[in-house]
Amino acid sequence: MESSRIRMAVFEALTIGARSGFNDERRRRFLDEGVNLLLADLDMDSLGQMEFCIAIELSTAVTLLPAQLAELASTDAIEQCIREKLGERTENRR
Repeated sequence: MESSRIRMAVFEALTIGARSGFNDERRRRFLDEGVNLLLADLDMDSLGQMEFCIAIELSTAVTLLPAQLAELASTDAIEQCIREKLGERTENRR
């Protein structure tokens, strides 16, 4: 899965899980400029975190648990984690 598709998957999951939502400016900065967002700034409650993780799994087939989000802490870290997990899966198939 290419990097831009992973970033779009993270964005779509954030629009589901983050109560603060995404206006046009935040969307543009995240998708076009590659801005790294801190999860703590996105007002995700426990239900939002679960919805975020489910959305990530549905779009990337990578399982993230809400408890992992605290460790990852930012959108860049989440993207890196997804890339790593997808890479491990590819390597294990060989």
